[in-house]
Amino acid sequence: MTDTYNIERSILASVLNSEIDIELNKNYFTTLFHQKLVSGINRLKELDEYIDFETIRNKFLKANKWTYEEDNMLIDTMTNTTPFGSKKTVDSYISILKDSYKNSLDRKFSL
Repeated sequence: MTDTYNIERSILASVLNSEIDIELNKNYFTTLFHQKLVSGINRLKELDEYIDFETIRNKFLKANKWTYEEDNMLIDTMTNTTPFGSKKTVDSYISILKDSYKNSLDRKFSL
């Protein structure tokens, strides 16, 4: 099993730091916080709104769906993670997440 936590962080930092347009599937992400960010990113896309970490945070705050701990996690992700430089790189790492997700499903159904 691949430890994808840091890959997830880099993908999220990439999407929230630049205007890279990437399709994200929250099921490929392993933590509830990462899944929440993906849901927020996808919702902003549906609304055709600008996507960055501040917009996501403010939308969740306005909806009373944001905690102090999530502030800390977002700050940590955005300050201590190096974003990928291109859509092609992000896509290649998303394929790693996808493969890891499929492998985890295979293990669940094989038991």
